[in-house]
Amino acid sequence: MSISLPIIQDIHDAHARQLAHLHLPPGGIREPPDSDTGALTLEDILEWIKDHPQAVREAKDAQCTSPSPDSPNWNSIFFALIESSAVGLRNENEIVEAIKAARDGHFDTAVKHLKKAQSDIDKVGTTNWKEAITDLDWKPIAPQPAEIAWGASMHSGFFKGLFGRFASEAHQVAFDVILNQLKTAYDEHGGEPILHFTGHSLGGAYCTLTYGEFLRRQAESKFAKYRFGDMYSFGAPRVCTPPFFQHVNDLTQAGGGKYLFRVVNSEDPVPTAPPPPPPFVEDTTLYPFVHVGGAWKLLEIGPQKMADEPPPVDPQSLDDLLKNAHYHGPKEYYANWQKTPHA
Repeated sequence: MSISLPIIQDIHDAHARQLAHLHLPPGGIREPPDSDTGALTLEDILEWIKDHPQAVREAKDAQCTSPSPDSPNWNSIFFALIESSAVGLRNENEIVEAIKAARDGHFDTAVKHLKKAQSDIDKVGTTNWKEAITDLDWKPIAPQPAEIAWGASMHSGFFKGLFGRFASEAHQVAFDVILNQLKTAYDEHGGEPILHFTGHSLGGAYCTLTYGEFLRRQAESKFAKYRFGDMYSFGAPRVCTPPFFQHVNDLTQAGGGKYLFRVVNSEDPVPTAPPPPPPFVEDTTLYPFVHVGGAWKLLEIGPQKMADEPPPVDPQSLDDLLKNAHYHGPKEYYANWQKTPHA
C-alpha cells in the first residue's frame, strides 16, 4: 500500500506537534561510536533484499500472512523484519533539531528536520535501549480510558507514548493519529489489503499494544472496515499485566486468520524485561507483566517454538544482559532468520 504525499505531510505535522512536548536528556542523544560494526545501515537492508528476492515476492503474494499459529510463514517474517528494521533508520542529529524547533513553536522547521532525518539516513542506534531497560520506571499504571487493553495495567512509558494525551493538544494522541492516517491511506488504496503489525525492540512493544487494541475493538464500525491478519514482533519487551495476554491469545487461535508471532533471537535480553535486571529491582512481584503468546526463538540450528507465559521468564542478570546485548540487533535477527525454512 503506497501512501500519498499529503498523508505523509499530515503524519510529519502531527509528529512535529508531539515533539514539542518532549524533553531532551541533559547530555543530548548519544550516538553509537563510529567503530560500532553492529549498527544497521540502509545498505545492509538493501543487501538483505537483494540476497532473498524470492522470499520478498512470496511474502508480498501472501500479504504477510501465515497459515496457522504453529506454521509461521518465514518469508512474511523476513518482510516484517525488513520493515521494522528500516523504521529505525534516521539521522539522530536531525531528530534533535526537530525537537528543538518544535519546542520553540517552529513546526514548519521541525517538519523539515524530520524529513531530512529520514532522507539523510545514518544508521540504527544500538545503545539507547540499554539505558531504557535499566533507567525507565517500569512500574505498571492503569490505563485511561479504563477500557484500553481490557483494563490491564501497562508500562507507563509505553502507555504515554501511544495513548497519552498532551495538555495543549488533546487530539494529538499517537494512537488516534495512526488510526486517522490509516483510514485515509486505506480509503485511498481501494480493494481489501490485509494489514499486518510489526516492530523491533520498543517498536515491538508499541506494535503489541496496537495489535491488542485492533483485536479488542474489531467489532466497532471504525475498525470493522479493516482486514487485518498477523502480528510479527522482534525482541519486544513485555507490555502489560493480565488480563491483556489472555484476551490477545484467545482472539488469535487457529482458524481465525489473525495470529501472533513474537520472535526472539537466541539470548536476546530485552524480551526478559520488565522487570528490570537485578540489582535494579529486588521485588519482581512489583512488575507482574506477562508476554502474549506465539513466541518463536531463532537459533543457529533453526527456529524453535517457545512455551507461552506465564510464568514469565526471569530477567537476565546485568552481566548477562551486557554479554548478550548483541543478540538484540537486527543484524543478529537476520543472521538466524537465514536458518529458517524460507524461499
